Amino acid sequence: MNGPPIDIQGLAKRYGTFDAVRDLSLQVRTGELFALLGPNGAGKTTTLRMLMGILQPTAGTARIGGLDCFADRVAVKRLVGYLPDEPVFYDYLRGSELVRFVGEMHGLARAEIARRVDPLVEKLDLKDAMEEYAANYSKGMRKKLALLCALLHDPQVLILDEPTNGLDPYATRSLLEIVRAQASAGKTIFYSTHLLDQAERLCTRVAILYQGRLAAIGTLAELRARCAANSTLEEIFFTVTGDAQNGNGLPSATEPSPEKTPPDAESLPPSPPAPPAETFPSEAADRNAAGGRGGDIRPGAAPAEAVPAETVSARIVRRAPPPRDDGLRIDVRSDDRNGT
Repeated sequence: MNGPPIDIQGLAKRYGTFDAVRDLSLQVRTGELFALLGPNGAGKTTTLRMLMGILQPTAGTARIGGLDCFADRVAVKRLVGYLPDEPVFYDYLRGSELVRFVGEMHGLARAEIARRVDPLVEKLDLKDAMEEYAANYSKGMRKKLALLCALLHDPQVLILDEPTNGLDPYATRSLLEIVRAQASAGKTIFYSTHLLDQAERLCTRVAILYQGRLAAIGTLAELRARCAANSTLEEIFFTVTGDAQNGNGLPSATEPSPEKTPPDAESLPPSPPAPPAETFPSEAADRNAAGGRGGDIRPGAAPAEAVPAETVSARIVRRAPPPRDDGLRIDVRSDDRNGT
């Protein structure tokens, strides 16, 4: 790799007037186990998707091994193993077929695929599920299968979005052991999580996002030095996000400090417009379009005049037949369906 494993400078992603990520700058070093933390909607998944070239940044740059994550996204995928939060597979391929497909896409021979996958299958307790269709997999099984696919080509960088979400305690322990082994082998791990105690035990450094901005970054010792001695990561997290909410960031000694701008109305997504009233073709337009015999639904027919649904309801009521003298109750909707 010609450059840092992960290098993000001034990264931003905007949807209309809503800033999902704002002026994010950080670097992740070789062999580092780096956690990206933040409340829901902080911009974690958006950041990971920009790193994978799935989303194009509005501003700034994201590079992996010196490659631009969007412009060089095909080459980036050769360096990266990606585990999304919600893996999606072809439902009617078996687990073994999916793994073989991914391996062959990376140019691996079938014998090499089996050599690399078999130990991981045993470790993650997937042996009995490999000949099952993906449609029958639980969320946890899909997550484990996606991890196999992410590790298959021996990537230098692992990007993991909520990797333990949906896993049982045994699978969580196995996954974390694999992640630690990868970091010990010199691989770079960049992952998002809501599990603060897990990040505290596992990671060498953490970054905390709040409303798309970098609120704090550093080792646990560095964060404690600027926050409170002997604080847990959970206590630091609530202090930092509370300060950010009040417009007071927790600047880092080693990373560019974000501009301390309190959240305002422009940072919130606009309210969606009210849905239009349901409309139906009018009777007059139906008669005009089809010579008085109902609407013309042939391709290319001129669209009928639209009228509000409540008007149609009123017409249906006016067409209701008068009560019969025999005392029988008439169901207007049933008569309409039968053409009476």
